[in-house]
Amino acid sequence: MEILPNSDSTTCKWYAMRTLGRLCEVAVKKRLEEDNIRYFQAMHTVVKVVKGKKTKIVEPIISNLIFVYGEKERIIPHTALGTNFQFIFNKCSGKAGDCLVVPTKKMEDFIRIIESRGENVNVFNPEDVQLVNGQKIRVIGGPFDGVDGIFVKMKGKRDRRLVVVLEDWALGVSAEVRPDMVEVLK
Repeated sequence: MEILPNSDSTTCKWYAMRTLGRLCEVAVKKRLEEDNIRYFQAMHTVVKVVKGKKTKIVEPIISNLIFVYGEKERIIPHTALGTNFQFIFNKCSGKAGDCLVVPTKKMEDFIRIIESRGENVNVFNPEDVQLVNGQKIRVIGGPFDGVDGIFVKMKGKRDRRLVVVLEDWALGVSAEVRPDMVEVLK
């Protein structure tokens, strides 16, 4: 996971993009770094058995998904034929060529929780969470200070969790928070 310097331009957005194969992710990230384009790929450490031995491996939480921050015109050359890298389009909008954009605040909250690397951080699909009686909240204090999300009780969990869902995107991230560190939003 790499994040390069942020651009100050008001036309910069977080674009959801995909690589066309796991092996080309490294090359795509290298090209983005060389062009000084900010990106984020959520990574985690997993234990796998390789040649009969348990080994810790750092791998993407969702293969082939990279969020890229910048001006669309500056990102487009990286999607040229043969680069195996492309925008993910919002097919629900009804507009041709409408790229899937993640709101900056939601993306920053998502990155912050993923980077905390706490043992109580989980990534899940929205259908894995029961959002019954969920309230919008903001965390006050601690490592997630200022993060907005939904306070939920997850099925099969005894603790209470903050859930940050990327709007218009089938992805959420949760982290355990203490109830005294939560402010209810209207």
